[in-house]
Amino acid sequence: MRSNGVEHLGNGKAKAKPSAHAWMPWSAGLLGAGVALAPWWSGSVYVGARPIAPSDTLTALLWNADMPLMGAFVVSLLILAGSVQAAWHMPMWRVPVGRFLVPLVLLIGWLGVSAAVKQTGWAGHARLAHWLMALMTILSLTAIVRRNVAGWLVLSLMVMSASLIALRACGEYLVSALSGITNWRVFATFFNPNLLAGYLVMVAPLTMGLLLMVGREFAEPRRRLYGALLTVGLWLQLSALVLTASRLGMLSFVGAAAAFLIIASAWKLLTRAFLMRLAVVGVLLAGVLWLSAPATQRLTPQAAVQDVHSGAFRVETWKGALRAALANPIVGIGTGAFEWGYPRYASVGYTRAAHSTYLELAAESGLPALILLLIAGVGWLQRAAQREMPPDLNRPVPRAMDWRPVRVGVLAGVLGAVLHNAVDSDLQAFANLITLSALLGLGLALAVDGVYALPVRPLERRGIALTIALLLGTILSAFGLGEWFANQGRYQTLVSHIPQAIELYSLARRFDATNPDYLMDAGELYYALGRRETAFELMQRAVRLKPTARNLYRLGTYYEREGDLAQARMQFQAALKHDPHSLPALLKLAQLAQPDPNTPRLTEEARAYYERIIALQSSPYGRIRAIPQIVETAFGFAHLALARHYRAIGNLNQAQTHYEQALAVFRAYRELTYPFHLAGRAAGLHGFYNPERERQILSAHLQVLQELATLYEAQGRTQNAQSLRQEYARLSAE
Repeated sequence: MRSNGVEHLGNGKAKAKPSAHAWMPWSAGLLGAGVALAPWWSGSVYVGARPIAPSDTLTALLWNADMPLMGAFVVSLLILAGSVQAAWHMPMWRVPVGRFLVPLVLLIGWLGVSAAVKQTGWAGHARLAHWLMALMTILSLTAIVRRNVAGWLVLSLMVMSASLIALRACGEYLVSALSGITNWRVFATFFNPNLLAGYLVMVAPLTMGLLLMVGREFAEPRRRLYGALLTVGLWLQLSALVLTASRLGMLSFVGAAAAFLIIASAWKLLTRAFLMRLAVVGVLLAGVLWLSAPATQRLTPQAAVQDVHSGAFRVETWKGALRAALANPIVGIGTGAFEWGYPRYASVGYTRAAHSTYLELAAESGLPALILLLIAGVGWLQRAAQREMPPDLNRPVPRAMDWRPVRVGVLAGVLGAVLHNAVDSDLQAFANLITLSALLGLGLALAVDGVYALPVRPLERRGIALTIALLLGTILSAFGLGEWFANQGRYQTLVSHIPQAIELYSLARRFDATNPDYLMDAGELYYALGRRETAFELMQRAVRLKPTARNLYRLGTYYEREGDLAQARMQFQAALKHDPHSLPALLKLAQLAQPDPNTPRLTEEARAYYERIIALQSSPYGRIRAIPQIVETAFGFAHLALARHYRAIGNLNQAQTHYEQALAVFRAYRELTYPFHLAGRAAGLHGFYNPERERQILSAHLQVLQELATLYEAQGRTQNAQSLRQEYARLSAE
């Protein structure tokens, strides 16, 4: 017989808990493991196939985070397994309150509408699949987590993982400093330091909440042991945040920490021991801040110049994203299409993200998507921030544990995410999206009135869970397995094993047939093998699925090699339509407009293209650069062509002006960008160094020196001419 959740055995004396409850720790453990491992396996951002040797694929997945799609698939498997486990046994399904769940579901639906209307293809499907997994994370956590062992499992795994990630980041800085690179900004397993900062801003307040709870609720000696571990974990997390040198990340944490202290004080939770531990962390953190070059060097003149560029670039990107949103207010430029839809509204250079989740969402999927996100956020806050009565201290032991400190940590962590997502696109990284989803789920699961029970019959419950798990698992497995083989194919391409690369890319396309990056790469490989028809078919499909200026330019260069100049011109003009600032396309169009490249006198069309490039040099596009070390040599080529033109028509003053400006560009490139590319090649980043391109730049630099020296000699400026000829000799010797 059963009574009050207790099963009485046959003799009526022995009691045992129902076996149905045994599933809960397993389900919570799977969910917690998925959320905890997300920053290890999916903290990076997909940027196309990355070269990975076949023998290094597991290391790339499990340690280097070089396979974000495969990592997202493995993380999703753990979360979906925990969800199915819960659905199989749970008699009542706990669902988030409607004021949060309804707008969130509508938001994801709107992302799908935008992707369908704008036909964003693979990029839209990938973005939608990741948001659906975020929704599943929230639903699963609110269903499973209680103020019991399930809650402790998820929380402890998240905080432990964050502390280990932070330890790895600190070790990364130490290794770099010992090797002589003292200004290194740590990445850990994330795509860039800013995304790592966004993750730490979310989990550090959660660690503070656990630290406060342990100090209030645990008895000695557990209080001392767990308090010490959490104090060290918090110090590591904040140290890693400092070593990212992300000033906006640190500022976001200051806002989140202030909110934590204000709410905890209002709820009368702060204790002297907790404040003392925070003081210890603060003192240790001050030492890290003083010793770490990434943070202190932000105040040097050189870093200040870089920060001016970075800050101005970020602001101009926000303006461009806002223009895109206002020009496409209903469904945006298309979910996932920011990379190729944004450039026509931009005033500065290339970027993959808007550096603001809110502006990126509005630009990609329209203003309704942003409004739905804000409504969902308000609905969540109304429930997660509800006050509750503290447990009765006079109640006989065992009394209920006070979970309000953890609730404060969750609130502060979400606020940190809200602040940092305003200044960076954190949610582009699957790890950050899942971490935020976990915080949102925990906030509702631990709130007084954050969920409601929904009776669902076992067959329906299990059937729905299995269907969703199979659907999402299949989609994400296709992305992951495609990446697994494409990365190996990219490596075989770099080592010139073309047949092996073709086979690996064929396997990648078998799993992920619509990925435009795999199609373009495979097309180039087939072209190298002489299979022109197949090559152009694949590259044309890639361009239709992902019409970036870069892809259109690549296709145009292959038509140019084939001698089909009309098609080449068409592709370069299409690239210019998608990105009016595409310097490579402008250069190609200028060259195609000049029938005889050996004739210095330009046609009107060619001169118009070169002057358009020069106009960009003095615009925000040319003046504001995200990375000051990257000098655009297209400006130098344009000045050189115009200098030769004016010299040919006898306008020596204009010729001299353009020669001198071309020389300034090439010298800046040689001083700033060339060492940067060499360092990238030394680090194994092959995309930074292109030998053929370097030869072209050096040849143009030498030509400028020679012709300008001749011009100076004609003017009687012998000393200036001699100086240029010495520079010419030095570069020629190199």
